[in-house]
Amino acid sequence: MSWLNPPIEKVIESAGNKYILCSLVSKRAKELLLNKPEFFKDHQRVKPIEFASKEFYEGYYTIAKQNKD
Repeated sequence: MSWLNPPIEKVIESAGNKYILCSLVSKRAKELLLNKPEFFKDHQRVKPIEFASKEFYEGYYTIAKQNKD
């Protein structure tokens, strides 16, 4: 049973590749920390990585697939 919201298994399933997902979510979490540091100071229980995972799961951003030509 997962404690995270959303459950990590569902996030990985929607991404299809856990390595790409890890890179994408960690970059988004860093972006959130740089752009909204006051939000995370005021809401210390909210972790940037969990916030970024939830955004991905809810469809706020997606993995762009590139064609290899």
